[in-house]
Amino acid sequence: MNTLRKLHDTHELHDVSDDSTRQAFTLALSEKARPLFEEAASYARNHDLDVVVDLVLEHDKPRLILAVSRPGEDTVSSYSLVANLASQRMLHEEFYADSGDIHRQESLLASINEKVIDTRLANFFRKGFALPLDYINERHPIGFW
Repeated sequence: MNTLRKLHDTHELHDVSDDSTRQAFTLALSEKARPLFEEAASYARNHDLDVVVDLVLEHDKPRLILAVSRPGEDTVSSYSLVANLASQRMLHEEFYADSGDIHRQESLLASINEKVIDTRLANFFRKGFALPLDYINERHPIGFW
């Protein structure tokens, strides 16, 4: 009986770890990355692009999606952050509708920070829409990376 109790306790600790991992990834997406995505979306809208930011937390892989298109076009390019809770990794995925290119990079949760996200957003908009995110240059002078 004592052995069963230990197994049960271990299972509970595992569940707590899963919950704290989920919470860490969810907070990173909602509180660190989302404001940066929303800022880029607002800037892009002011430059005549259609942009939607969507935070999806219900599934086993919480994700933040920035979907961008030109007015009147059906093709949508996207930059997504997808949490893989099982491996405790974050997937950065860029999809460029015009070329069909997909770029994926897995990284640690620590990659959800202002410098990394700003750099990826700037590259995404420059490559996909020839739109430099000028406000990022003000926040991070040339050579910040």
